[in-house]
Amino acid sequence: MYRVRFHLQSGKHYKHWQICQMNGSRRIKETYYDPSAIQLELVECKLVNKVKIARKVHAEGVKDVAGWVECREVKISENPVDNLEGVFYNPILDPHWRRDSDNGEFVWDDSEYQTLVTQGKRVYILEERV
Repeated sequence: MYRVRFHLQSGKHYKHWQICQMNGSRRIKETYYDPSAIQLELVECKLVNKVKIARKVHAEGVKDVAGWVECREVKISENPVDNLEGVFYNPILDPHWRRDSDNGEFVWDDSEYQTLVTQGKRVYILEERV
């Protein structure tokens, strides 16, 4: 299992994709990718949100890790993202996962997807879960 998130801690990997290979709740390995150089394909995904932490981030405006994409597999991708719907997460602005099309009306925390792809710092839905 993998946890994928946009890394915003200052330092060498600031604004890179962080991929944590997990064994249960234990991190086995971390890798980082520059979003301008690489596109990721995430397979069998779930949008994870730790709501209590996200609400604190939202209320205080102080960054903390509260959400990520959990997936079974991570691959390097070249899938075009034209006309794909995006999902986004920024708990400073909103403590929940959202989709481009919903205008903030629906909460997408814990929603599942067959395939998500990244382009730059954004995540897009390539295939809905069947």
